[in-house]
Amino acid sequence: MTPSPRTIFYRPTAKEAAATLDSQFRRYVNHKRGLDLGDYWELHAWSLKDLNDVWIDIWEFTGILGEKEELLFDASQPMDRVNPRLIRAKMNYAENILMAHPHARSKTAKAIISVAEPSVPSSSPRYLESTHLRTLTFEELYQEVRKLAHSLKAMGVVAGDRVVAFSPSNAEVIVMTLAAASLGAVWSSCPSEFGVKAVLERFTQIEPKVLITGDRYRYNGKSLDVIPKLLDLLEGLPTVKHVVMVGQLEKDRISKVPFPKDPLGRTWSHYHEVVKAGEAAPPEIQFTKMDAMAPVFVLYSSGTTGKPKAIVHTIGGMVLSQKMANSCHNNMSASAVFLQFSTLGWMMWNYALSTLMNGCTMIAYDGSPLAPLGILFSLVDEYKCTHLGISPRFLQTLDNNNYHPKEHHSLKSLKVIATAGSVLKAELYDWVRDNVGPKVFINNGTGGTDICNLYVGAFPISFVGGVPSLPVYHAELQAPGLGMDFHALNDDGKPVVDEQGEMCILKPFPNMPLGFWNDEGDKRYRASYYEAYKNPICWTQGDWIEMHSVTGGCTVFGRSDGVLNPAGVRFGSAELYSVVEEMRDIVEDCIAVGQKLPDGDERVVLFVLPKQGKLTPDLRKQINDNIRTQRSTRHVPAVMIHCPKIPYTGNGKRLEIPVKKLVNGAKFESLNLSSAEDPECLKFFINHPELELKVKAKL
Repeated sequence: MTPSPRTIFYRPTAKEAAATLDSQFRRYVNHKRGLDLGDYWELHAWSLKDLNDVWIDIWEFTGILGEKEELLFDASQPMDRVNPRLIRAKMNYAENILMAHPHARSKTAKAIISVAEPSVPSSSPRYLESTHLRTLTFEELYQEVRKLAHSLKAMGVVAGDRVVAFSPSNAEVIVMTLAAASLGAVWSSCPSEFGVKAVLERFTQIEPKVLITGDRYRYNGKSLDVIPKLLDLLEGLPTVKHVVMVGQLEKDRISKVPFPKDPLGRTWSHYHEVVKAGEAAPPEIQFTKMDAMAPVFVLYSSGTTGKPKAIVHTIGGMVLSQKMANSCHNNMSASAVFLQFSTLGWMMWNYALSTLMNGCTMIAYDGSPLAPLGILFSLVDEYKCTHLGISPRFLQTLDNNNYHPKEHHSLKSLKVIATAGSVLKAELYDWVRDNVGPKVFINNGTGGTDICNLYVGAFPISFVGGVPSLPVYHAELQAPGLGMDFHALNDDGKPVVDEQGEMCILKPFPNMPLGFWNDEGDKRYRASYYEAYKNPICWTQGDWIEMHSVTGGCTVFGRSDGVLNPAGVRFGSAELYSVVEEMRDIVEDCIAVGQKLPDGDERVVLFVLPKQGKLTPDLRKQINDNIRTQRSTRHVPAVMIHCPKIPYTGNGKRLEIPVKKLVNGAKFESLNLSSAEDPECLKFFINHPELELKVKAKL
């Protein structure tokens, strides 16, 4: 295939590139092993030759705490078999968060700054003051974890028990996570905005013993009461024996809501009381050393294809992979201050938590990222954030509203914008440069809940000895992560470049899940990740990508199960979105899916939300002409329909799979829409008259 043209967005200077942590790691490997790896590409190639060597070196370079065996990483088993000895070490997740960095037990370095959506207008002198909830230094964090862990132990929590949150994001939830992990317990969470059914579908699978919650939260200017949902939720969770309450919007963090009379005799406690009850704990935390393959987190799939899968992540997988990513790929030293917008229902919350392992400061924000439009950038200035994590949809919304951050904010501290959750189109790279700052590095990565990390991303890396630095290209993820044997495969299971294919990983990696909770024989686990190809056996998770021969980087086009395939021509929906989104003055949004035809073929259906009014014949023609000119005639949708609202998940992903199912005749009741931002808007796609076929096709 002819390589697609690539355009340079950013090139670090040789001095900047040489100072990055991945360059430091490369020099460490060279010194330790007597090698002469000259750049990141050579480092990456070396990392695939002996996976045990690379993970031992990551362990030592990043200062991971634990007792590792000589064979730390056992890649000898087939990938589709759950290997309970994949990582061979004894360790504790909380110990690595609290003790494995230069700021361990520091009385001055800030660990957590907990903030919420402002309660007063931006014109008020109390605007930023109203956002602040709590600040904890690393020593204060250590002491609070010490006390809370002692209280959890008194509640009967032991290694393997589940502790959960149904809560807004705050410092108390972070402390509870670490206290549970210090005992070897397993953590899981759902955000307060989830409905009762959505939470029960998740938590009933794992049968938690302790639940922490907040009494209310603020979102988009409204204070929302959690208690009614909480009471309904607890009716379906008889295994919960202890409820811990935080006053989310109270300055003293004490809820003013009276505790209900619990029919099951649970204990209800204020968070501060539980901490105080642990004051008799030993002066040093007694971290429970667990097998590295013991569970630490349970995360959940979106549930769009059935009951949410309870994905089990291991202690060793999280520590090894996240230490590697935050050091060698995110270039995060102990001086970094990270503001990641995420609720407790997105893996990016867990990922942000992991930055504490590097001694970074974590800004835990709860509320709308757009109320007002500039709130996150105000927090960047207030707390001198170096890294800001958001979704591409957030940037697109700012652009659509003509909000230019650098006109309202200093942003002098901001070095990196990290995006995740969906495809970042090329135009938004330039938007960041022009409207945030020319020196702000864009780290666009792909990974997901399945691995609680990233596979591939953009990060500052270098050539040395006068060789030009590796550039970042528009709309391209720059390079595979260390130890990631990352490829695009065609239908025959062959790696391809300069053409689109299924994303796959050909060799084991530390943060492969241990499996799904209560998945007998690992049947659902294997079906989810290993059925696409039998030769080679490899990990897939439904992403459609292209590897570029010219740059070595990767472009993600969207979900492979949402790939459009009219007349046998396969392309990702992102190819249409990038064209339509250039028409932002007249088009608000769109979503593209494939509709099966009676003859077995497929036609492309594009649903369009115009900026104003209806989808007129002139607008329809303009969209089609632009798609034909910028893509090809075969990309032009067969049907274009006006849509009153485009459906998204809560973390900003278009709900292509549910829309595709409805368009192809699935019953609305058969869909699991627990992750949908607005489930009701999907009813528009049921039996739409413009999509009627003579014979119903099966999806």
